[in-house]
Amino acid sequence: MAHLSTSDSSGKSPPEPFSLGGKVAFGMGDMGAGLTANLIAFSFLIFLTSAAGMRPGVAGLVLAVGKVWDAVNDPIVGYLSDRTETRWGRRYPWSGRSHPLRHNVFSHVDCSRH
Repeated sequence: MAHLSTSDSSGKSPPEPFSLGGKVAFGMGDMGAGLTANLIAFSFLIFLTSAAGMRPGVAGLVLAVGKVWDAVNDPIVGYLSDRTETRWGRRYPWSGRSHPLRHNVFSHVDCSRH
């Protein structure tokens, strides 16, 4: 029968699990961003139906398409970036390569009033 050890090959013991207080404190760090994102999404739905004049079903579909895109795309990009090995690290090349695309998209948005 194999002997199971609580330490890995480097001799370090596994980290202690988070306490409930540690989990709550960790979650509080994302609370501001999460609340802001949810408020913007909720306000965008109201904007689409009130100011843009979309039917509620179409406005909901617009938001749902974005959520479905994220649900499919995010795990794929995460998988690829987790397996990227460069001298700059795993995430930097993905961020650097997407910068020209972001620059072109956001610099060509027409924000002028008509």
